[in-house]
Amino acid sequence: METNVLTLDEVKEVLGVSYMTVYRYVKSRRLEGYQVGGVWHVSQEALRQFQEEKNQPKKCTTTSGDARRTTNYAEELERCLIAGDSSGSLEVVKRAVDAGADVERVYLEVLSPAMASIGASWAAGEIDIAIEHQASAIVTRLVGQLSPRPRGRRRGQVLIGGPTGERHALALAMLGDLLRLQGWEVLDLGGDTPAQSFVHAASKMTDLVAVGVSLTSVESEASAAATLTSLRAAIGPDVPVVLGGGAIRDEKHARDLGADYFAMGARGFIEFLDQLKKKSA
Repeated sequence: METNVLTLDEVKEVLGVSYMTVYRYVKSRRLEGYQVGGVWHVSQEALRQFQEEKNQPKKCTTTSGDARRTTNYAEELERCLIAGDSSGSLEVVKRAVDAGADVERVYLEVLSPAMASIGASWAAGEIDIAIEHQASAIVTRLVGQLSPRPRGRRRGQVLIGGPTGERHALALAMLGDLLRLQGWEVLDLGGDTPAQSFVHAASKMTDLVAVGVSLTSVESEASAAATLTSLRAAIGPDVPVVLGGGAIRDEKHARDLGADYFAMGARGFIEFLDQLKKKSA
């Protein structure tokens, strides 16, 4: 083999990443490669250029458009997050707020769509998991800076969390903030929460209206089902348990795992609670 050509196994050693990460770099064309006899190769020059680009400070580019359309901001934010540009991401959010978007719209129409698109890109092998984690870290900081204040009268208690194995806590944090804006008292257990911790938390809440469980990974379906079973036995039939998240396909899927209802995203859960409160009024 030519001395200036490397296999993917050799590239992974140079970059200090896994073979699959290098493979995704090549397949997404972030790293230029070519096949010979079914084996991928990367030239040393291509690898050098890749390393230089990766080490350069990244800045996202923004576009002008209708300031009233939050879809524009979601697309701009996605570019900034993929570039790892924290200051650019904050600037996009600030411009959305200055244009009249309240915290709820920023969460639902800017942050959530941007992260959903990035998650889909990772699932399709178009970007590396490191980029998705980097984007999540930036959005987590943005959520902390927005710090919405609760408004309205107290409406009751809501328990939310992710079952054992569910690592994504960002969506839960955003949901918790949105619920507090609506006047709900929220206990957010975060991700990777054992079933018994759900049960313990629920048993301490004296005005529990509903429980929301988030599932984004199919690998955690079994633990989600176990959590739902434990919750149902502990809190009885009167408090609904709602299941949502990217790993839940539809209402039937949610019920098959033991949930009472299915929520399509944060907005769906908020609407469910609103309907529930109206029925009990």
